[in-house]
Amino acid sequence: MNSPSNSLTDILTRWSPVGRSGLLPALIEAHESRGWLSEETLVDIARGLNVPLAEGYGVADFYAHLYTHPVGKTIIRVCDDVPCYLAGSEKICATIENHLGIRAGETTSDGKFTYEKVPCLGHCDHAPVVMINHQVHENLSETELENLILQSPTSNL
Repeated sequence: MNSPSNSLTDILTRWSPVGRSGLLPALIEAHESRGWLSEETLVDIARGLNVPLAEGYGVADFYAHLYTHPVGKTIIRVCDDVPCYLAGSEKICATIENHLGIRAGETTSDGKFTYEKVPCLGHCDHAPVVMINHQVHENLSETELENLILQSPTSNL
């Protein structure tokens, strides 16, 4: 998953001159290149930027889209705030749970999908809303969701 331009050495070379100010960007880049932030990665970043390890963990833990545990290659986030719920997000959640055999907060055994219920995705006027990786899907029906999951590049369903 690591490319030469996104190695941890390159990331730290880019962000170490600014120290603590480079913590979040370094964490984001490392996360993007590795898919999640292992303890080893967090230790290396904290040392490389000369910040306490607890601060590195604190920042990584604060941001919902930074993971400190392995997650699926495709992350499905379903908004469960009131507008989406009233527009049928519970049906969307049931479709995911039935289709993938996992519950919110879980990853499929093959590591292809992680499913999460999240607060507002900022598209309340187009509910229900689902984010698949970085792509937002509005006014989503159960059938459209199933098609999206089947078309996922990580899916062999």
